[in-house]
Amino acid sequence: MQQKPDLYRQLGLRAPAAAGNFVASFNFNIHFPPMIHALPQPAPCEFRLAAPETARPIPVQGQAAQAGKAGKIMFPTLEGFCFEKIKHIAYLEADGNYTMLHFTDSRQLLVCKTLGEVERMLPTGDFVRIHRSHAVHMRHIVKYTRGKGGQVTLKTGVTLTVASNRREDFLSALQQFF
Repeated sequence: MQQKPDLYRQLGLRAPAAAGNFVASFNFNIHFPPMIHALPQPAPCEFRLAAPETARPIPVQGQAAQAGKAGKIMFPTLEGFCFEKIKHIAYLEADGNYTMLHFTDSRQLLVCKTLGEVERMLPTGDFVRIHRSHAVHMRHIVKYTRGKGGQVTLKTGVTLTVASNRREDFLSALQQFF
């Protein structure tokens, strides 16, 4: 009589004391052999992606990006990427998880980033947050009108409301800029 190959011996494991490999009871609970957790594990793999030595570092969040030689910055859009001069951006407007950039020539650009993320991409000191949903370019402010929070008028003729909780920060940013 031939004996069946012993799987446990081939795997280098000790055979269980029970006669069968597993037993199903009436309540449908399956009992596995006591050494099932000791099966050999696959060898750990290590994958590393190497960046080319000439690659430029990409700024991380919280680190203000520097504009390129032409004063342009790259914005992700629905179609791809758009390169715009920072000095032509009049103000930023939040639109959920997107941001609408308003330019001095009345163009608009929808960017696939939140207002906070776009602010961190821009050079610090050029833009100031005046509202939960607005940030303005300091260079394009023409007039500030007092009120509860106040209002800002830009070169394009647009008037935006300054939130009362952001008024002090806005006024101190104005004094530093001008």
